[in-house]
Amino acid sequence: MKTTLIIIFILSAVSIVNAQKKPKTEKVAGKAEIRVEDSYCIGEIKQRVIDLAKIDALEKTFGKVIVQGTNTYIENVNTGERSSTNTQMNVIANSMVRGEFVEENVTKLEWFLRDRQNPTGMKQELWILCEIEGKAREMKEADVAYEVATMNCTNPGACNTEVYQNNERVYLNFQTPVQGYLSVYMQDNEDDIIYRLFPYSKMSGEYESAVPVKADLNYVLFSEQHHKALFPDVSRSILDPISAYTTKEQLFNRIFVVFSPEPYNKPVLEINQAAGGIKTIAPEKFHQWLNKNKARSTNFQTSNIDIIIKK
Repeated sequence: MKTTLIIIFILSAVSIVNAQKKPKTEKVAGKAEIRVEDSYCIGEIKQRVIDLAKIDALEKTFGKVIVQGTNTYIENVNTGERSSTNTQMNVIANSMVRGEFVEENVTKLEWFLRDRQNPTGMKQELWILCEIEGKAREMKEADVAYEVATMNCTNPGACNTEVYQNNERVYLNFQTPVQGYLSVYMQDNEDDIIYRLFPYSKMSGEYESAVPVKADLNYVLFSEQHHKALFPDVSRSILDPISAYTTKEQLFNRIFVVFSPEPYNKPVLEINQAAGGIKTIAPEKFHQWLNKNKARSTNFQTSNIDIIIKK
């Protein structure tokens, strides 16, 4: 009897710890619309309106973030009341928000025409509308404050950029204050596919799902010059150099940097022979994988970097 009680107590304790690790989620819904400008490319305007709909949903649920000087406030969008806060924030489309999606469903994404009066008469403008729903978690605990930037050379801090010319090399600079596991994906809006850029396609064993990274070490990924110092036990021949490329005048792609202090499993990937053996996944399946991991653990973090490639 005593042994049984001890086992029950241990199982209960484990359940409590797991429940504390698993973030609480709430149902959210939002919408946004944008007037289409000539400078936008299709992939960019679609992602921009989806991001704005996400911001609308998060602000209606968790409040709007107001920054005044050194103080940060949360404003209730319904009542206008403000309260001071020091909780962790998330950034979407350069806007600070108090939560993040762990499950999302774009219920409407459509183009429409709107009449507008101007000095020469009535003019029709093209707009795009997005409505989104899903589940989100409020951000309370501080994330690992890692640093990441895209570059067009191998000198960290000297050539950070998010705009690339056709056939220009792409490098990624990464630093973390704690050891953990890193992977990098890119959504190609021209081919409508997600490429797994890192781990490199031929990495296996302990590197297969995500690459172990050390605290405070300055990583320059996709660089032959830095590879030997960063991964002395891994042949340089497995490195996958990344070049920006498009057949359009301008292409908008999104890079996803995935980090966790704890190991995590990769999604199911396919080897894309046409892309030199780089592994790929459909966007819908990739986002399902991201959201499931976010829903399981607050330690699973992602950062997005939007890059533009010009022909």
